[in-house]
Amino acid sequence: MKTPTLSIEFRHGTAFCKLISELSEKFQPLQIFCFYKRSSQEKRLSCFVNERANSSQEYGLLLVTPTATRIDYEVQDYANSHFAEGTITVICHGNQSVWEAIDANSRFFKAVFTCGELLYSHDGLLMRPYVQPYDPVNGGTKALKHYNHRMPLAEGFLTGAAQCLAVESYNISVFMLHQTVEQICILLIRVHIAYRSEFHNLNRLLRLCQSFSELPHKMFFESAESRRLFEVLSRSYSAARYKDDFSVSRKDAESLFTLIESFVAVAKSMCEKKIEMLEEQATSFAVSEQTAQLSPEILATEN
Repeated sequence: MKTPTLSIEFRHGTAFCKLISELSEKFQPLQIFCFYKRSSQEKRLSCFVNERANSSQEYGLLLVTPTATRIDYEVQDYANSHFAEGTITVICHGNQSVWEAIDANSRFFKAVFTCGELLYSHDGLLMRPYVQPYDPVNGGTKALKHYNHRMPLAEGFLTGAAQCLAVESYNISVFMLHQTVEQICILLIRVHIAYRSEFHNLNRLLRLCQSFSELPHKMFFESAESRRLFEVLSRSYSAARYKDDFSVSRKDAESLFTLIESFVAVAKSMCEKKIEMLEEQATSFAVSEQTAQLSPEILATEN
């Protein structure tokens, strides 16, 4: 095992460096990349209370594993229970599938390997492997395809939630709202960072959204009431189907519907703007490629 260097400890702190060492020892990945980090600190000074400072850290990690065996949940559970200084969202993929995706021009994996921070390597060499630059020519087209598939699904679940609400089936309505949020999160992630998420945990999905925008997560966590409603929503995924004593009040069901209706509208706007940006990038790239191809001919003509 190759332990993280002192420079990583200096940049991220002792607790995070310790976690990376533990993850590398326990799960034996080939590499660990950090593709997202956010730090926040609150400091309070007052004449009436002692000085108090609160800080938190949020990370997104990619573990590249030697085999295709998926260990996401095990690694995520370990990170949740061994890092008290903030939150960590972990995704794990086998080395072969990662490089197949890179060879297929994956926007996500190329970005991580190009811009992400390599925290650990099994050979001790903390040098990012070289990958060909991302070709954006089909980025907008692919994102639009996913949008046209996922958005109708989300809106269909939202319509179903409204119908259940109208007939006072509050438990089922909230379950349908859970499905709505799940589909929207999957869509947001696919459009913005081109990653195909395969988990259903809403908290984890929303944390992954933080790698490109704080807004989706903030809508459910900006107040004590929205956090309480989110807990009701999260429990509905299994409780609405398997627990006889699970019950949602009319007020909570209506509040959740209003919140998630707004969430869908915000996500739609975010996706449309991102798709437009991706299409503009594709157009600019195509023009630059044409210019590069024409330049030798133009120079030859001028000479």
